[in-house]
Amino acid sequence: MNPELNSLIKRLETRVRQLILQQAQLQEEQERLRSQLKEKDEEILNLQIQNEELKQQYSRLKMAKYIDMADNDVKDMRGRIRTMVRDIDRCISMLKVTQ
Repeated sequence: MNPELNSLIKRLETRVRQLILQQAQLQEEQERLRSQLKEKDEEILNLQIQNEELKQQYSRLKMAKYIDMADNDVKDMRGRIRTMVRDIDRCISMLKVTQ
C-alpha cells in the first residue's frame, strides 16, 4: 500500500475512535442530565403539593381569624348593650326619683 494512504487510514481510524469516545461521553452526560431532570421534576411536584397544603392552611387561618374577630365583635356588642342597659336603668331611677 501507499504510505500516504496508510497515513490517511490511520488518521481516519484515530478520528473514528475519538468520535466513539466522544459519543460515549455524550451518552453519559445525557443520562446524567436526564437523571437531574427527573429529580427536578419530582422536586417541582413536591413543591407544588407543599404549596397547595400551605394555601389550605392559610385559608383555614383566615377563616379562624374571621371567626375570632366575630367572637370579639359579639363580646364588644354585649359590653355595649350592658353599658346601655345600665345607662337606661340610671335614667329610669333618676326619673323615679324626680317624680
